[in-house]
Amino acid sequence: MSKKPSRRFFFGSALAGAATLAAASTANANPIPFRRKRPSSLEMIEIGVICTGGYNHMNREWILYMNPPLGELQGGFWPRSTGMVATMCWDPNREHVEGWSQKHDVKIVDNYYDMVDKVDAVILADYAACGWFPQLTKPYLEAGIPCLINRPFALSLKDANEMIERSKKYNTPIFVPSPFESRMEVVRQKYNLKQLLDDGALIQGAFQNNISHEYAAHGCHGIYNLHEVLEPDVKAVGFQNDNVWNKYNTGMMTWRCGQENGHDYFACVQMGSIYKSHGSQIIITDKGRLFEHYDRAGGIYEQLRWHNYPSLFEFAKMVETRKMPQTHDFILAKTKTILTGFYSNLEKNGQMVDIADLPETWRAPDWEPDRMKGIQFD
Repeated sequence: MSKKPSRRFFFGSALAGAATLAAASTANANPIPFRRKRPSSLEMIEIGVICTGGYNHMNREWILYMNPPLGELQGGFWPRSTGMVATMCWDPNREHVEGWSQKHDVKIVDNYYDMVDKVDAVILADYAACGWFPQLTKPYLEAGIPCLINRPFALSLKDANEMIERSKKYNTPIFVPSPFESRMEVVRQKYNLKQLLDDGALIQGAFQNNISHEYAAHGCHGIYNLHEVLEPDVKAVGFQNDNVWNKYNTGMMTWRCGQENGHDYFACVQMGSIYKSHGSQIIITDKGRLFEHYDRAGGIYEQLRWHNYPSLFEFAKMVETRKMPQTHDFILAKTKTILTGFYSNLEKNGQMVDIADLPETWRAPDWEPDRMKGIQFD
C-alpha cells in the first residue's frame, strides 16, 4: 500500500528547522488533528496497529471494520463502517505480522515507534502486550497522536499513572473502552438511573453478570459497565476467582461504594461463560429497580450492529475532535477497581481490600511474559 506524507509530517518538518523549537515542540505538543475537508471527502483516518498478534481484537473483529475483506466472510458481507483504515502495523513476531499485513493490505514497519508522524492515530489491542503499553505508547503520546489502549489498560497503578500523566502533559487524547460501555442498553440504564438520582433516590445495591472467559481481559466488561452507569466511588474491592487469566472459569467481585450522603452500598460483578448472552445489570434504589439485559443472537450482522462498532465509532470521533469520551479520572478509577481485584485475588485470598491500600508498584501477572522478548525500549 502506498503511503503519502501525513499532515503531521509537514507540521513536524516545519518545527525541525530550529533546535530550540524542536525541543519545545515535544513538551507542548499541538499536532494537527485529522479533519475531513467536506462532507463528501474521501479522506480516511489512517490507523497504525501496534501488535497484530497475541490475544488481540485487531487480529479478529476490529480490523474488519477498517480493512474489510473482499466478498463475503462468515456468511455475510462486511462494509467499511468506521471512516478508519489501517495503513501501518508492527508486531514483535515478524512471521505473524507478515501474514497479517498481507491479508489486510497493511504496510509493515520495522520498529514499534516507526509510525510516529505517519498515521492519524494508533490502536493497541493485544491483551498479551498490556504489560508493555507504557513503553509502546510513549512515542505516540509524546507526539500528540491519539491512542486506543485496550483493557485492562495497565497491570500496575504505576503504569496507569504514567500513561495518564503523559497523556495530560502532551495533550494527547486516549480511549480505554469496553465495547459494551457504548451499547444502547448501558446508555439507557445510565439515563434512567440519573432520573431517579435527580429525584432524590439512594442506591441500595447493584449487580452485573457478564460473559467473561477470563477476568483480566473480558471480566472487564462488567466492571466497565457498572462504572459507566454508576460512576461509583469505589472504596474497597474483593474478588474470588480460580485463575485470572484462565479462560472459561467463573468469578465473583464485590465493591463497597460510597455516596455523598454517607450511605454506602455494595455492588457485585459475577463473571462466567453464558452461552449467547453478554450479561444483565440490576440497580436497586429506594425509589425503584432498574434492569437491563444484553443479549447476543449471533451472526455477522449482529456483530456489526452492536459488538464493537459503537466503541470504534467513539474512537473515530475522538480522533477528529480530540475530545476524550471519558476523563482521565474516570479511566484511572475503573483501572484501580480492576487492579485492586487482581490484588485481592492474588495476594489476599479474595478478601476485601481498600482501594487506597493498593500498592502503586504492585504488578499483576502478564498473559505472555515473553511477548516483547528481544525488543529494546528507551
